[in-house]
Amino acid sequence: MSLLKKSRRYSVFYFLASQFLVSPLYAQSYSKEELQELAVSYVADQLGPSHPETRQLNALTLDSRIPDRSCQSQPILTIPTEPPFNRQVTVQVKCDDTNSWSQYVHVRVVELSAVVVASENLARGEVIQDHHLSLIMKPKHFVRAQHLQDTQLLIGSRSKRNIRSGFPISMNQICMVCKGDNVTIFAVIRGLKIKASGLALEDGTLGEQIKVKNKKSGKILNARVDGVESVQVNI
Repeated sequence: MSLLKKSRRYSVFYFLASQFLVSPLYAQSYSKEELQELAVSYVADQLGPSHPETRQLNALTLDSRIPDRSCQSQPILTIPTEPPFNRQVTVQVKCDDTNSWSQYVHVRVVELSAVVVASENLARGEVIQDHHLSLIMKPKHFVRAQHLQDTQLLIGSRSKRNIRSGFPISMNQICMVCKGDNVTIFAVIRGLKIKASGLALEDGTLGEQIKVKNKKSGKILNARVDGVESVQVNI
């Protein structure tokens, strides 16, 4: 074989070898949606696995003009702050190879809270049963102090007004003890728990003070509502 042919063969070999060494074997392409998913997953990992059902993570949509990103290595994700996060956190997605790019993705962090809502329309004076109620998750900043989180608190109480299906139920819309109800009066005297029958003279919900009448003695008492058709008095 001539020296010229050998020289050409070795030149081609070294050219192909050099291209093999410097060119990536595989470059992953990331769409805008995939970059957003990476950011959301990263924020979820930082927050930890505890009670993931009580939060909602959403990435803000990236500008439609942003092209797909290509990276030969795994992108590096960083956040400038540590948990707990505010309602929005910025994630930097960075590629450190020859492409050398970075993309910022904004992720909304919404904390959720359970709220009791009517699962069907309730008429004024209707006795509330389990099938009338359901729990939904709502953003905490939309949940008011008077909203309830436990359906069992309401079972057996009565609605004081019409309540529409899907709307939250609050204590001022119901009475656990309603005026004219027969109630059970509990009192503790010298360590003994005494029970008596009474008549409610006012509406009341859990923890409220109302006036009740002892049926046997006729005495008017100030009592605290402690459940459906149940009150306690301090003697």
